[in-house]
Amino acid sequence: MTNLDALLAAGQALTTTHTAVDRLIDGGLCYGPGMLLTAVGATAWYSGRRIAEHVRNRADKRRYAARAVRLHKVADRADAILTMPEYLVTARLEDHYATAPNHAQEEGR
Repeated sequence: MTNLDALLAAGQALTTTHTAVDRLIDGGLCYGPGMLLTAVGATAWYSGRRIAEHVRNRADKRRYAARAVRLHKVADRADAILTMPEYLVTARLEDHYATAPNHAQEEGR
């Protein structure tokens, strides 16, 4: 972005703001303070909804990103295990089985 582009963008923003304020003043003079209060209330309500939606979207993106990272780690581990020879996979599974606590109910109780 050049300085000329920034100057043109600032001019457009100023023109838009001036037009909005001018129309608000014209509406206030024509319709009275009730219209101004209604416009302010509607703007505040709409802005609040947009902010809440933005916050929800950011939370969803964080949650999805964290899940994607976890799934990526699981996939990497699975790829590493699948590239191992069969006897190593079997030995690893037997070690896990041997160290896992037995939570099953004993027979006869």
